[in-house]
Amino acid sequence: MAKAFFPADQSSALRDWTVGQLLDDAAARAGERIAVRDGDLVWTYSDLKAHSENLSRYLLAQFKPGEHVAIWGANSAPWLLYQLAAAKAGLVLVTLNPALRTVEMEALLRQSRSVGVIVDEEFRGNNLPSIIEEVRPSLPDLRTVLATSDWAENVDKAPAGTVDVKVSPDDTAMILFTSGTTGKPKGVQLHHRGIVNSAVLGADLYEIEDGLSWLSIMPFFHIGGSCTTNLGCIGKVSTNVILRAFEPGEVLRLIEAEQIAWFPCVPTMAIALIEHHNFSQTDLSSVQVIQTGGAPVTPDFIRLLLNSFGADVQVMFGQTEAGGIMCTNRRGSPVELIASTVGQPHLCTSLKIADSLTGEIVDRNVVGEIRISSPFMTKGYFDNPEATAAAFDKEGYLCTGDLGTLDEQGLVRVTGRLKEMIIRGGENIYPREIEDRLGEFPNVSECAVVGLPSERWGEEVAVAIRCSAGTTIDVEEARAFLLDRIARHKVPKIWKIVEDFPRTPSGKIQKFEVVQTFGDAASD
Repeated sequence: MAKAFFPADQSSALRDWTVGQLLDDAAARAGERIAVRDGDLVWTYSDLKAHSENLSRYLLAQFKPGEHVAIWGANSAPWLLYQLAAAKAGLVLVTLNPALRTVEMEALLRQSRSVGVIVDEEFRGNNLPSIIEEVRPSLPDLRTVLATSDWAENVDKAPAGTVDVKVSPDDTAMILFTSGTTGKPKGVQLHHRGIVNSAVLGADLYEIEDGLSWLSIMPFFHIGGSCTTNLGCIGKVSTNVILRAFEPGEVLRLIEAEQIAWFPCVPTMAIALIEHHNFSQTDLSSVQVIQTGGAPVTPDFIRLLLNSFGADVQVMFGQTEAGGIMCTNRRGSPVELIASTVGQPHLCTSLKIADSLTGEIVDRNVVGEIRISSPFMTKGYFDNPEATAAAFDKEGYLCTGDLGTLDEQGLVRVTGRLKEMIIRGGENIYPREIEDRLGEFPNVSECAVVGLPSERWGEEVAVAIRCSAGTTIDVEEARAFLLDRIARHKVPKIWKIVEDFPRTPSGKIQKFEVVQTFGDAASD
């Protein structure tokens, strides 16, 4: 029996570049092309290079190369500018979710040892600078606070000269915190070479022309926004149309007005667009590729996207620790493969399916832990050697914590998370299998299967369901539907209808919080 191993496709040359060199290359290739549109802010690639160089000199007057500087704000052109300026200055940019509350933000600033923070004036009515001042006495490392909105003034105040900092492609460029679907976030260190190449090679797989318009929907503090979108767009010398906050009507307006060719979205976003009252009146003819992922997708959902947008759909399977993309479907793949697999491993990425206990590679089509090795993956977790050691196996492969299979064509199927696996009466139950089947039942928009403590069985299977807008389901009919398709011990005993789910910023359902919503529902 063949083993579940996929060797790296080394046909694509890697760029030995920093983020700054990526921008320099784009400016040299297409300096007068529009690089950024954010409301009234419109910059060419020459503008973006000049502004980032000036701002990097300003930052170097405040900080030393290698120091950690956080940014706390929503998507914006200035956010992107600070990202590029920090990279040119050799600073490590720590990205923070603007929705964080005071205690959470304070903990991450302390954990990352940030000496500075770049902050928006407000987010959803919260005064962010006042929160910083409130916690500042408890953060001895924090010495400088800058306003995102002062970017132009800071560019003008930059000392004359050139940036005299040696930045290596191996240097850490960013620290992004894990999204926390299973617990406390960890600071993932990402290096310049990794995020540049993952994003640029990923953009090549979209098979779209250079110079078209991309829509930034994913949050910039997330790898899908700051790396996959921002850096991928620069690699294709395309126009980054920045959306400051997701609002379906505004997304539709921008798609038509800016002739968007590519945009990413999680399933909940796509459904919100399709259900919006302006959808049928929107000219979608410019859209060539929609990238989705971050949550299980069903064949019906893929068909809905294809039929509604008339564009190709690519499912991307990634992870912050992987530096972005781990696997993706190639453009034009059959609907059934797009819905049932996450495609083949990313370029330059080797992948194996391993027994989570022994580390041995399992056979093809056998469930095990997905492990990868690539030039894109993290250097480790900042200031957390124990977690770093646990993240890699003895051969240096990243242990993703995701369960899946690899078939004879090199296609990867994700079956769930290792920590989400339910053990009921000694039987291993994979929530993804149940979620996929239940997703075929009418009016089930999303569902989350979790294990609840049970004295008799160890764990009992429970499911929370979000129904399609304006609909509901009959639980007994849904239970009967599953009994015809999966083994009886896998069928959830406990059912709950919810209006929505607790989510990570990238749209993933936070299952550890879903478990808490059931309370003491498990009974024997």
